[in-house]
Amino acid sequence: MRILKMAALPLLATLAMTSCKNEPKPPVEERIVEDVDPATGIISLRDYTLSDTITIGGKLYHYTYALEHVDSMPVVINPQGLEYHESRVRIAIKNADKEIFNKTFYKKNFHDQVPAEFLKTSTMVGVNYNFTKRDEDRSAFYFIVTVGDPDETSDMVYPLELKVATDGSYSLKKAENLETEPLNPGLNIDPSEDAV
Repeated sequence: MRILKMAALPLLATLAMTSCKNEPKPPVEERIVEDVDPATGIISLRDYTLSDTITIGGKLYHYTYALEHVDSMPVVINPQGLEYHESRVRIAIKNADKEIFNKTFYKKNFHDQVPAEFLKTSTMVGVNYNFTKRDEDRSAFYFIVTVGDPDETSDMVYPLELKVATDGSYSLKKAENLETEPLNPGLNIDPSEDAV
């Protein structure tokens, strides 16, 4: 069995209800963000896949994005000396049965945007849809793909904005507006803000 680091998630609604009734609080739900292979000690970021739909120009599109670790690639040794499996990001967009975009990104795809020294000790650490951009511009798809130190306690990251047009063409630039939807409700709530 593989298990290691966990991030606590407050259950805001449940806590608010139980505090009003003066009953004991339920245990805090936890989300595993990393796995460790007990045989090798190599850490992997936890895989996830999310999908949604958006209407652009009167047409309904379905998009899926995923973060996946890759056991077959050489390991990454981060600045703290920990060994991690490389990760990749997959993004696919369809309109009805027509696939307009399907690409897998590795950290090497961002050598023009991320310093070479940083790339050596980093990997793909996240992908999400930029919901602020979605509200501002419904003419294209906007994703945030992030290259960074895989240690969840590190803030050494390079977030990049991937813009995909409805014809499948795409462009990359440094991300400036990073408002995204959390993976699960409550992930964006600091436990200290949850005190009732």
